[in-house]
Amino acid sequence: MTSTNKNILHPFEIERSIGSLQCIVLEDILSDRWVDSCGHLIQLGMQAALEAKRGGHEQVQHTLTLCHKELEVVWHLLTAETWRLHLLPLLLDHSHDRIPISSLPFIMVLHSEVAALGLIENLVFHEESAAALEGLVLDVIDYSVRQLVRLATHAHTHPNQPLYSPDESYHSIFSFKRDNDRGEHSKKVTANDHGEKKEDDSQKTLKCFENPDGNEPNIHQEVSREERRAGLVLGAKAVAILHLLAGCQKHLPLCATTRLMNTHDVPQLLATLLYIQPWKAYHKDVMHIFEDSEWQERTPKAPPLSCTECQMWATLQTLLFDSDSIRMYEINTARRNVLLKLRGHLDEAALSQVPSLEHIARWLATLAISAPQLSHPPPLITTLPQLSEGVSGTWDGRWEELSLQLASSFLKPTTKCLQALASTMAAAWDLDALEELLPHPPMCTSCGGPASQRCSRCHNQWYCNRKCQVKDWPQHKKVCDLLVTCHSKTDNAQGHSASSQK
Repeated sequence: MTSTNKNILHPFEIERSIGSLQCIVLEDILSDRWVDSCGHLIQLGMQAALEAKRGGHEQVQHTLTLCHKELEVVWHLLTAETWRLHLLPLLLDHSHDRIPISSLPFIMVLHSEVAALGLIENLVFHEESAAALEGLVLDVIDYSVRQLVRLATHAHTHPNQPLYSPDESYHSIFSFKRDNDRGEHSKKVTANDHGEKKEDDSQKTLKCFENPDGNEPNIHQEVSREERRAGLVLGAKAVAILHLLAGCQKHLPLCATTRLMNTHDVPQLLATLLYIQPWKAYHKDVMHIFEDSEWQERTPKAPPLSCTECQMWATLQTLLFDSDSIRMYEINTARRNVLLKLRGHLDEAALSQVPSLEHIARWLATLAISAPQLSHPPPLITTLPQLSEGVSGTWDGRWEELSLQLASSFLKPTTKCLQALASTMAAAWDLDALEELLPHPPMCTSCGGPASQRCSRCHNQWYCNRKCQVKDWPQHKKVCDLLVTCHSKTDNAQGHSASSQK
């Protein structure tokens, strides 16, 4: 796929967006300040992904480090996680009494957490930026471990049932089309009522975010599916971050190695994940792999190890073969038994794909006949994470009270708030710029075949020919109107800002 060389943010906009990042407390989620800061964060995450894909100079990473904005990114990450863990379940419980009118506020917070972790992944790829995190690296390590522990815990309590299954992925697509059909039918019925007042354009553009048939479980299930899908995405990014941090331990505080090897026992955690394989699942007797943030059917020619598995093996090799790391790691009988289970995964196909795994295979063979290895004690003085308690603030133990305070914002958001969220998402998801990030060639929305044409209005949906586009228009019309309206408002705002600067 050819590069479009388009950007989400122009170079002169990147510094302004980074300067707009703020540390915003939990009770101000969905406020104007939060929406503005969150919008900049998501756009920066998309731009950073584009720059990493293209290679060369990565201005987002460089400017974030130069402006010392790592604190704001990590703060937003932990704030979104705290909301997801403590407030989201309570808000969904409140939705049984107060039917939410839109899933967009929930989806926005979930996407912002993924975007923040993506920015951190971009930062720790560079040793100088990873070192600039300083004590914040402990918060990043703790966060990454929590995402992997969630996957491991779910796999143990629900065997053969992934956190987010391929079946749910296909079901969400079909249910979206069905809901759109119901919305069109409802729209036609109400149009026959002569006493109904005509809706304005802003209300029409928000219809695709509203529940079309007033059935509360739809939004509840949609948010739940998206939260669990985000769990797999965050887990994969957490693996990548731990891999990168393990490779630059010498540039990190000494307590980072202690936290990896002793506090969290990352080698044993990774060995467990390699054994249970939470990113693989069967759908209709076909193996699927969760990669590039979606379930993909595994083809016969696909390599035996996925990208995430390769990163876990590389992290294990780095931690176990580094003299400073292994010196403080006690390999007792329980840990040895977990590590030795990995020998069954180092078959000829895996070794052929990653020849460097032969070193781990030999090490495991030696471990099977060696005595338990004692460790040198870790440093007596260590550093604690900086932000874990600060994010919760005075709300720790008062989550029910905070959820009641935020309920109206999430369950009954104003039209102005929804328009702001929609404009933010539309500005970040510029498909012309993100086209080169697509892992596969575009597919026709109507028939599923290879597509070469897009909707000329919104440039969002792909089609293989005019016939498929006309067939899909009744379902696509509402989304198309929304995107066109949001893009026009964004362009007008940017034009007004540029004229005022002049």
